[in-house]
Amino acid sequence: MNDTIEQPFIGLTPEEFFDVKLRVLYESIVEGKGKPLNHWEITALLEIYGLRDIDAVEIYGFENLFELAKMLVVFINDYKYDVKTFELEVPPSKVKRVIVNYFEGMAFALPMLIQVFFTLVIGYGLWSSLELDVRTATAIAMGTFAALVVTGGPAQAIGRKGLFYIKMEEYNLAYAITRKLYKIFFTQVLIVGIIMILMNIFFELIPTDMMIYMMIYYLLLSLFFTTFAIFYMMELYGTIALYVLLGVALVYIFHAVFFHFGIIVSQVVSLVISNIVVFMDAFRRIKKLTQKSREKEGGDQPRTSLLFYSLNPYMVYGSLYFLFLITDRILAWSATPFLPYFIWFNVRDEIGLDWALIVLILLIGMSEVIIYEFMYRVNDDIIAHRYDEAHKFNRLYRLFFLKYNIVFFIVSIFVIIFVYMGIYLLNKYTQWDFLDVFFIAPTPWIFGFAAVSYAFLANALTNILFFFSYSRYKSVVKGIAAGLVVNIFVGLILSRLLGYQYAVIGLLIGSIVFWGFVILFGNRFFKNLDYYYYSAY
Repeated sequence: MNDTIEQPFIGLTPEEFFDVKLRVLYESIVEGKGKPLNHWEITALLEIYGLRDIDAVEIYGFENLFELAKMLVVFINDYKYDVKTFELEVPPSKVKRVIVNYFEGMAFALPMLIQVFFTLVIGYGLWSSLELDVRTATAIAMGTFAALVVTGGPAQAIGRKGLFYIKMEEYNLAYAITRKLYKIFFTQVLIVGIIMILMNIFFELIPTDMMIYMMIYYLLLSLFFTTFAIFYMMELYGTIALYVLLGVALVYIFHAVFFHFGIIVSQVVSLVISNIVVFMDAFRRIKKLTQKSREKEGGDQPRTSLLFYSLNPYMVYGSLYFLFLITDRILAWSATPFLPYFIWFNVRDEIGLDWALIVLILLIGMSEVIIYEFMYRVNDDIIAHRYDEAHKFNRLYRLFFLKYNIVFFIVSIFVIIFVYMGIYLLNKYTQWDFLDVFFIAPTPWIFGFAAVSYAFLANALTNILFFFSYSRYKSVVKGIAAGLVVNIFVGLILSRLLGYQYAVIGLLIGSIVFWGFVILFGNRFFKNLDYYYYSAY
């Protein structure tokens, strides 16, 4: 020990070491950690708590942390530990859990399904309408596209970081970081909106009234989508679907039942009301989480620069993904010669793509099934294999990867046929006028290529869940970037040479390129799954 430092504990008997100072220290380091086995584990807890050897000397009078830990051993059996208990449940049968997880996965995409369904069946949804003139529809579509691209990255960031803290039971941090990111990203939305207005003033891309419509929908939908990220973070998919459904119901009430407002006024009023309700509920729920916080939960937030550095790949991916989804529409709508403006809404193209989106939505449900089956097995299987049996473990999951991809594409064929036959039968046995438009060329042709594209895209989106689960994102970002470039390049050339309907070929080839990147990395990922498993965090 250092003889120059006062050492108040030297010479005392073990009984006298039941000092309040030591007891408080012990209670602090084991809180929420469970009962330590020995002084080695206590030493580790002291280090986790932030103590150093110099602290052991200067604060507690021991030579180092190991000596301090040996003295703290006497408290092991005297402390009442807050140990979490788990009730083991008999796992459901495979058929039951596949069905349950499929519908849980569908709940993730249900808001999109509600919006598309009502638009195609009654002619309008919460932010889309087939009743509008082409000029207004173009402005609203541009506002919607801008909102999706600008908020795609922030939604990924909020969902990723907030969910991380929730899973770590750091509820104060989850609340603080969510508020911080929300403010930053909505400021970003406003800045982008100002830039778009200035660009239109300078270049005169569209008339002022169209720009007003575009900005109204852009701002309202940006707030709507960004707030929804909080519900996705809390895994409240059904709540999101309910709010979208209620929003559509408000539009219906304002437009067709009581007030008979125009469709734009009905949608704007409904979006304003929905935004207020959704915003208040989202932050009420995230604030309520803080009531679960432990007394000694950490409160230091990461620096903004580090926060953005860690989240940047996910933000880039989110924005690129939505840009990928809208690229073929933009190319198709700008391909026809002698347009009034640089882009012009195309009803036949939009209807074909919207019906094809149902294929994507139905297939997204499979992602929850597959990732659950993977997580359900992988932890037990890796324990069951010895360190020198890693090749057996990896081979087992390479086979899993191959089997589920084959099954996925077989199911995709049936889903595409199911959706097409559903449209055909609905048109044959109902009087819905909007269904007739689907069978006017080239809409069925666009639907076919888009449906196949979305099948590849859905498979890629399912595979990347494995990579994100183990913090592997670089190949995903490269893949979506490469797919986007191909989508733009092929779609631009074909739509200009052959006609607007050929922009969907760019979507197809771009989806295949993205899928190919994901499959190649997936093969490498599962070939070395043991490495990726242990090096994930």
